[in-house]
Amino acid sequence: MRRMKAALLAVLCLFWILPAAASAWDSEPRLVLQEEGARVHLTVEGLEDQVYGLQLELVLEGECPNAVFAAGDVDAYVPDCRVRAERGETAVTIYMSAQTGRDPISRERRLYLGSLEPRGGCTLPARARLTLLDRDLRPYTETVPAGSGFRDGSGGDEYRIYTNDPDHGVLRVRPSFAEEGETVTVTATPDPGYELEELTASFGRRDLRLTDRGGGSYVFTMPDGAVDVEASFRLQERGALPFMDVPEGFWCYDEVRYVYEQGLMNGTGPGSFTPGGSTTRSMIVAILYRMEGSPAVAPGNFTDVSPELYYAPAVAWASANGIVNGYSDGTFRPGAAITREQMAAFLYRYAQYKGGDVSARADLSAYADAAGIAGYAVEAMAWANAEGLINGTSQTALSPRGTATRAQAAVILTRFARNF
Repeated sequence: MRRMKAALLAVLCLFWILPAAASAWDSEPRLVLQEEGARVHLTVEGLEDQVYGLQLELVLEGECPNAVFAAGDVDAYVPDCRVRAERGETAVTIYMSAQTGRDPISRERRLYLGSLEPRGGCTLPARARLTLLDRDLRPYTETVPAGSGFRDGSGGDEYRIYTNDPDHGVLRVRPSFAEEGETVTVTATPDPGYELEELTASFGRRDLRLTDRGGGSYVFTMPDGAVDVEASFRLQERGALPFMDVPEGFWCYDEVRYVYEQGLMNGTGPGSFTPGGSTTRSMIVAILYRMEGSPAVAPGNFTDVSPELYYAPAVAWASANGIVNGYSDGTFRPGAAITREQMAAFLYRYAQYKGGDVSARADLSAYADAAGIAGYAVEAMAWANAEGLINGTSQTALSPRGTATRAQAAVILTRFARNF
């Protein structure tokens, strides 16, 4: 039984949306959330059958990697839940299964699951999905589909706001249950390179008026019934890049476009990007500094970085935050071409600085030159390779001491920005 549960956990304790058969129940169960200080109590109401297992998936607004779930007094096997924080949201997956295959978790209409402590400033869950499992631990009904809302335990005549799960962007509504006359806020956020194509809110066959508040935020007035909110996103219409040496169809055209449009890399001259040109240590640090928003910083102390140089604040910021180190002679060597292992180290430390997940590690033993990676960069190269940021220059060579061209830097930085 323990082996079976471990295998099932490996499948179910991931943030995946499980397929579910049509509900066999006459009434729909609902998830009720009740705040108590820093905790949120989770209860399922409206159960009309025996429950042998469940998977609850919550999406919180804000990144809270230290969120903690404490199970209630339930006769169930409750492994550690999975918490994943990325892109301004936190996904929490909670799994429970009956201790034995004979007895269910609950035969009651109301099941208290336990309490969630979001921590880190996260708000109440914005979306939730609950999948209930039968005696064979197969999904057979669900409530609160992904992208929809839930009851907050406040009572009153509240109606649900349903949303779709659009490609190439994120759609959120707050609150997700509202009373008639209440103002509901809809936020539509496209992925980089995409724009909002259409946004609708409908009550039955009637379209509701959406008022644009700017910044991708819209509001409408809640009617006396459930509302469907749907969004779609499309690629932005953009002209060709201004670089004659990076034509459409060039192997890194999209990545050069990304770093150029994000203001991370500029051309080297009128109509030129110079994709085969070298990239210096100061250039990469300046790019990371722009990604961080160019914060104010005290002057640095490298002997070869003059305060009046454009990259001086970037180097001082990166050094103060442990993202870069200098050499033993007190220099930074800003004009030196950056090596692949140095770039991996810079990105690895910056990801750590941002609180990103840097636990991934690739097995580099297939590369004949892996032993040549400098000690300070071994972990960083294994991470960068695992994340697909820095791949081998061939099937057997990683070239850690090789230099990165501007084209290669554009590709690596684009992958990094999109992942982290």
